[in-house]
Amino acid sequence: MPNQAVIDFIDKYDKFIITAHETPDGDALGSEYAMLLALRKLGKTARILNADPAPQKFAFIAGSGEFEVLLRTQQIPEDIAEYGLFILDVNDINNIGQVATLVLPRVKEYFIVDHHDSETVQLSKNHIEQNASSTCEILYTLFREMQLELDLPIARALYMGILYDTGSFIYPKTTAFTFKIAHDLVKLGVQPNETYVSVYESNSISSLVLMSKVLSTLELHYDNHVAVQTMTQDLLRDAGAIYEESDLLINIPLRSGDIRVSVFFKENLEGVKRCSLRSKGNIDVATIAQSLGGGGHKTAAGFKCVRPFDVMKVEILEMLHKYFNNQAAKTE
Repeated sequence: MPNQAVIDFIDKYDKFIITAHETPDGDALGSEYAMLLALRKLGKTARILNADPAPQKFAFIAGSGEFEVLLRTQQIPEDIAEYGLFILDVNDINNIGQVATLVLPRVKEYFIVDHHDSETVQLSKNHIEQNASSTCEILYTLFREMQLELDLPIARALYMGILYDTGSFIYPKTTAFTFKIAHDLVKLGVQPNETYVSVYESNSISSLVLMSKVLSTLELHYDNHVAVQTMTQDLLRDAGAIYEESDLLINIPLRSGDIRVSVFFKENLEGVKRCSLRSKGNIDVATIAQSLGGGGHKTAAGFKCVRPFDVMKVEILEMLHKYFNNQAAKTE
């Protein structure tokens, strides 16, 4: 059975902590909540503890307080040594924030379920399907294999994660099987329009102001084939927006037929700097992200910036040089 290792891990423990990557997105939160409900259906004790809060647009799938943000050790159960830890939608334990320092060393064992591309060795306690469209797609097959009855709350969470991580069913890892899953989830009562509106059409007015300010930073390189945008802490504050409302701005330049790579440097109000990368065609941005301590997919990846944005921009443009016929980079 393809998911036997995951099933064995679930059978092994009665109590679980569930977590995902920092700044959790739709697939991370959808898979966490679906796993939470599934474990509870099985009579298990389960809680979600994340490094960062859930963006409001994704919170419609869950009950109040289910996505807990780990801020202090007092939140950790006293019997944490009896718990198993599920790490979802990320294969790097260094990308789960304070969960890595406060929870990971104290649990009995951890298990990773993920779909991101990785060059690291996949240990037996991991379940990584790099060809899956999303972690929610993997969980759907897991639950079916376990003959777990899918109710509407689980279906809604799975659908949200798949919708988000496929870019509304258009990204390269979207397959006929992905559509079959979506078909099954809609048959269970999921309303596609309701989910789409919640995820993509529920941002604030300040998010529109933020978009205009970020677009004003647009730089074009390599004969207009590479777009670079930058969102500093000051820009975010001036827009009056929240950091999570910037998550889709990386995709805007790709609407142009000329743009093949979109690079988005972003800084939150606490000064943490990150870079998101998106690409079209044969341009592998995952390799770039991995070389800089991050990861992701061939056409969608990212990493934390440990050096100034200007320095990182030069480095990334140099790594993209091979894809553009040795043209010299230029800015317009």
